[in-house]
Amino acid sequence: MKTLLAVLAGSAAALLTGCGGGGGGSTQQLAGDSGTTSPLAAYIGTWQSACDDHDRQMLVIALKNDGSGSLELTPTGETYFKADCSGPVIATDGMSAKITGKPDGTADMLIKLAENAAATSLRVDKFTSSVPAYAFQRSGTTVKYVLRANQQQWCVDVDNGESCMWDEGMQPALSVPGGLSLRGNDLYSVVLDKGVYVLDMHYVKK
Repeated sequence: MKTLLAVLAGSAAALLTGCGGGGGGSTQQLAGDSGTTSPLAAYIGTWQSACDDHDRQMLVIALKNDGSGSLELTPTGETYFKADCSGPVIATDGMSAKITGKPDGTADMLIKLAENAAATSLRVDKFTSSVPAYAFQRSGTTVKYVLRANQQQWCVDVDNGESCMWDEGMQPALSVPGGLSLRGNDLYSVVLDKGVYVLDMHYVKK
């Protein structure tokens, strides 16, 4: 099953398959250094994860248009016919609601940026990400909505079989502590998991 959105719910509901990545450059920026009114403004833009067997996660970050300084996060998943994510996108996954990231200060954290790597010190811009009740959705001209093993799924053919995502219906509203850290063009998202902040996703600027 392919799912979406590590930034919000990697620790709470395992909604996204995370793509852990290697480290980037050594120069780290803080969103608060951007000189704008929001301490999170340096994260504005479009970000993408590494290819993970037909799939790539995308994240669009914008300032929420209410003067609060909060972020608005729009995650999507892209599925490709080829396992190396070359060629056209054949399915796009998304959520029916946008995520809000409310600033919650900064903290220095020791985070493992790869599974077998030593922990690295990161200055993290913390925030609380929240979303109202939502559902996942998948679109694409070749996507099939089928019943498999008593579970409705969206499936699409890929070069070595098919890629499917479960339709789990409406999900309850969520609020999850997390944060972002920026090193050059490398963006790391972290989430609070069992009382400890851990790496959720690694993105690069698109």
